[in-house]
Amino acid sequence: MDICEAVKSHPQGCTISFEVVPGSSRLAVPSGFNPWRRSIEAHLTEEPSRGRANRQLMAELAGALCISEHNIEVLSGHKSARKLLLVKGMAKDEAVFALEKKMK
Repeated sequence: MDICEAVKSHPQGCTISFEVVPGSSRLAVPSGFNPWRRSIEAHLTEEPSRGRANRQLMAELAGALCISEHNIEVLSGHKSARKLLLVKGMAKDEAVFALEKKMK
């Protein structure tokens, strides 16, 4: 399991690749790592309607990284299970450390 593969440096901070399972019975962000897709898995309790799952993902990620939700933006995958999120103002190493800590 190497979360580093899902987190990339970006001029505004870093990007994180997610594989989302909406409508799950449990909430877990992050819930694991998918080495085949090189993305972090997230189980969300919200259904993918009217952006609810995206908002829940951003809120849970903000909590895991100890930052404001305003610093997280969905770059791609608004209506897809595969999403790319931008975390503004956070270096790749900081994000990897926080996500690894949350997964333990």
